Amino acid sequence: MSDTKDNSFPFRPSLIAAALALPMFAVQAAELTDMTGRKVQVPDAVERVFAAAPPVVPLVYAIDPGKLVTLNFPFQPEDAPYVSPLVKDLPIVGRYTGEGQPPNPELLAKTDPQLSIAWDIPFIDAEQVEQTFENLNTPGLFVHLEHLADYPAAFELVGKAIGEEERAALLAEDIRARMRRVGEAVAPIPEVERKRVYFAEGNDGLLTECYDSFHAEVIELAGGYNVMRCETKAMCGRDPVSLEQVEKLDPDVILVDRPKAFAHIESDPAWSGLRAVREGQVYLVPSKPFNWMGRPPSFMRAVAMEWFANVLYPERFDWDAEKEIKAFYALYLGVEPEVVDVQAILGKG
Repeated sequence: MSDTKDNSFPFRPSLIAAALALPMFAVQAAELTDMTGRKVQVPDAVERVFAAAPPVVPLVYAIDPGKLVTLNFPFQPEDAPYVSPLVKDLPIVGRYTGEGQPPNPELLAKTDPQLSIAWDIPFIDAEQVEQTFENLNTPGLFVHLEHLADYPAAFELVGKAIGEEERAALLAEDIRARMRRVGEAVAPIPEVERKRVYFAEGNDGLLTECYDSFHAEVIELAGGYNVMRCETKAMCGRDPVSLEQVEKLDPDVILVDRPKAFAHIESDPAWSGLRAVREGQVYLVPSKPFNWMGRPPSFMRAVAMEWFANVLYPERFDWDAEKEIKAFYALYLGVEPEVVDVQAILGKG
C-alpha cells in the first residue's frame, strides 16, 4: 500500500502540452453520467477542478491534488507535514453546504476551472450550484459523499472525469476491502453486546450526533452502538444534550471531536462520575490533515473505522496502528512513512 510510484502525486504539465498538440476532435467532450443520473459532457483532458463543497476537496486530493484550483477551508499549521505543496497556496473561495459563505464568483472565475464537482445532498440548493456551473462555463458533476460506502463509486466517477482511472480504481477497491474486513469482524456481535458510545462535540462535550448522522457513522461502522437514538434534523448536526442525559445513557466509551473538549472531559470533576471517564475510555478523534470522523466527511473515515474497531474490540479486530496509519497516509495522501508521526496523530505525542 505504500508504493511511492502510486503515491507521489506528480503534477504532469506534459499532459497539457500533449493535449494541446492533438487534433480538435481528440479533445472534445466525452459523456459521463454523474451520481444523480445527469448526463455531463466532460473534456478529455481535465487539469483544473473546482471542488464546490468541502467533502469534494479530499476526494479530488486523494486522486491528484495537482488538479485542484481552489479550497473551501484552510489547513491548519500542524497539518503541514501531511499536505501537498501543490495545494498549500490555493485560494479559499467559499463553499456550498456547511458553515461558511458561498463561493466568491470573482475569485472563482480567476481560477479558470475546466470542471466543477459538487456534493449532492438534500440540504444543498442544487439550482444555485448548477447556475455556478453555467456562470463558469464548465461542466459540473454531482457526487454522493455522505457515507463511506459512497466513496468507491465517487472515486471511480471522478477518476474517469479527470483522466486518473487507474489510481481511482485502486482507491475505490481499497475502501471496499477495508469496509469488508471490518464488517466481517464486527457483524457477528449482537446489539446487546456492542459497546455503547457517546460522541462528544463542542468545547464542553455537550453537543453530539444522532445515530443516523453521517458525521458519526464511524461509530456504527466500527461495531459500536451510538447511544443517541434520535433522528438528525439538520446537516451540521451538533445536537445539544445535558451532562445529566449523558450520565443516564452511561456510555462504555466516549469519543471526543476536539482537544479542548477532551481536556475538559478528562479534568472536569463533573464528568468524573461517568464510568467511561473513570475507566479511561475517552478517545480523541484524530484530525490531521482531514478530520477522521467527518468534518468534512471524507475517505479518512476508512482508517477511522479500523482504528475505532480496534479500540472497541481488539480481540476481534487485530490492527497495528503504527503500520496501518503510515500505509494509509502513503496511499491516500502521498506522505512518506517516515514523515508520519502516528503518536501525534492519535493525540499521544
